[in-house]
Amino acid sequence: MMITPIKDDDELLLNAYCDGELDPVSAIEFERRLTADQVLQARYVRLLSLRRAVRALPRFDMPAGLEDRITSGLDAASPQAARPRRRGWSFQALAAAAVFGAVISGSVMLTMQRYGQREEVAREVVAGHIRGLLASQPFDVASSDRHTVKPWFTAHIPQSPQVPDLAAEGFVLVGGRVDVVGHEPVATIVYKHAKHTVSVTTLPAGQTVSGQTIAGYNVRSWGDSQFSYIAVSDIPSEDLATFEHAFSTAPSAPEVK
Repeated sequence: MMITPIKDDDELLLNAYCDGELDPVSAIEFERRLTADQVLQARYVRLLSLRRAVRALPRFDMPAGLEDRITSGLDAASPQAARPRRRGWSFQALAAAAVFGAVISGSVMLTMQRYGQREEVAREVVAGHIRGLLASQPFDVASSDRHTVKPWFTAHIPQSPQVPDLAAEGFVLVGGRVDVVGHEPVATIVYKHAKHTVSVTTLPAGQTVSGQTIAGYNVRSWGDSQFSYIAVSDIPSEDLATFEHAFSTAPSAPEVK
């Protein structure tokens, strides 16, 4: 794997990539660089995790009496205050600050870790979508019949998701493929909406990610009791929300025996 020092232009590209401001061609090229450059990849993970962690930091109410104790501490630290009182408050203030700092630090680190894991899943799913677009066709099995696609998944992965027919809502089933997320094979159902491709990757329940834009592609996630679903496409976010509603409310297909 190539390792090169990060440049100023790379820093600008990295921020634009994280903000979803790169055009699809530039985003795909940058995605290739991320795969090949370990230093750039590490900077990307840290930057994205930090952004998400800062936005999601919990807000804490000020403990009762803290303001009075701080004021008393400032008074105790003044030159006119008696030396014993200043020493007594200084120790209490340092102890309180240490405990409070430990709580905040632990919360920040836990939040960053969780967001880092979710961002990694989202990036892997988007990478699978891009690989599908770069291939000769974005699926391993080509069919508009859900009774063909679902059994194909059953033969290739441990759990096969429902494959709803959404043609009436403008999303035509064209096939499915097996992607790899976190070293595990997962089902990805492929739909077409006009000339656009919508990939729906199914993960174990509880692995949803936040709605966002990665490498110029919109990402939307939802779940049910069995699976988490992550949809990726370059269609507008409003259309992707319509797709989610159609997918999540579609009736389950009866089993074909």
